[in-house]
Amino acid sequence: MDYRLIIIGGGASGLAAAVRAAAGGIDGTAILEKLPRTGKKILATGNGRCNLSHSGITAADYYGSFDPAPVLDHFGDAADFFASMGLYTRTDEAGRMYPYSMTASAVLDALHMQLGGAQERCGVAVTGIRRISGGYAVSSDAGELTARNVIFAAGGHAAPKHGTDGSAWNILREMGIPVIPPRPILCPVKSDEKRLRPLKGLRVRCRVTLYDGDAAGYTEDGEVQFTETALSGICLFDLAGHIDTRRLHAYQIRLDLLPADTAGETLSRLYTMQGTRYAASCEEMLTGLLQRPLARLVLKQAGIRADAPCAGLDARQLQQLEAVLHDLRFPVTGIADFTQAQATAGGVRGDVLNANLSVRQYPGFYVTGEAVDVQSICGGYHLHWCWASGCMAADHIAGGVL
Repeated sequence: MDYRLIIIGGGASGLAAAVRAAAGGIDGTAILEKLPRTGKKILATGNGRCNLSHSGITAADYYGSFDPAPVLDHFGDAADFFASMGLYTRTDEAGRMYPYSMTASAVLDALHMQLGGAQERCGVAVTGIRRISGGYAVSSDAGELTARNVIFAAGGHAAPKHGTDGSAWNILREMGIPVIPPRPILCPVKSDEKRLRPLKGLRVRCRVTLYDGDAAGYTEDGEVQFTETALSGICLFDLAGHIDTRRLHAYQIRLDLLPADTAGETLSRLYTMQGTRYAASCEEMLTGLLQRPLARLVLKQAGIRADAPCAGLDARQLQQLEAVLHDLRFPVTGIADFTQAQATAGGVRGDVLNANLSVRQYPGFYVTGEAVDVQSICGGYHLHWCWASGCMAADHIAGGVL
């Protein structure tokens, strides 16, 4: 055999696996990465700061067909994992964990310094894997390599400019490993362009709820960013994964623009604004409460002309305006594609994997990171899963976990 372990993919999961393999005494590890360098996507995460984990992570923070609990329990705290490499972290008020220097390059440097004797073979695209006596043969554009164990850590389909274009999943399919079709998540939600175009560039803090028909589903508080074609921002990213694109017509995004108001408080505000701005138009009446393009949309959904004198609004119209301020509606017409997504839903089906992430039908072959059908929300959860799953596979190979 050429190697004890071949890791396919030099991203977060692959590098974590290589670090843990070195710590576990595994000699003869090769990382095969098709890009000119490893860790390119790590450098782009968290706007260059690398939101590497989140406080208090549990299995309940994830969804998909694979149960992540044994992997997460085995891994423990990401802060301890990085502290063992000399990298210290800080956690913000929202629970997001970052390197203390707030630079993603520090995370990549820490991983590289702990690779031991692992070879980083960059610019090598894997084209196939087959089982041979005692291990696996890995075909690539640089020739065929062999190893006793293989960790498939080639990522998902999101952010293809960073190398994760999903092409490596074809290798899994060719091996007969069941793969749930990929779809983008943690991405903007598309809506009616005529409604959105005047709002382009606006940012609004509000409460966002995804409706499936008349049923209120997932709700998030946060900042919504409007583009010409979509609603964006972390709260929208988190909701996007719960949209079944086969039933787009059933979904609406509804915004509560004044979520802190108690019952009747908004209506009281409107009466006060009408009384003090009696000579203004309805649009002008809402100045200071909403940005003007948003005020015009709210008034339109309330059935009120923006240029009408606000003094002429009757009780019924003010009540309707109050209702829209707490329930501004946008139809869902789609979700953004993988070029705008931060993560991938789908991947290797949970029932074909053991708890240690080895493939049941292929002993010694492991799948980690985004290639497993495990998903979560924004805030470091996906990277935490990548670190944890890479470590689980490497520890099992080293004999440190059943």
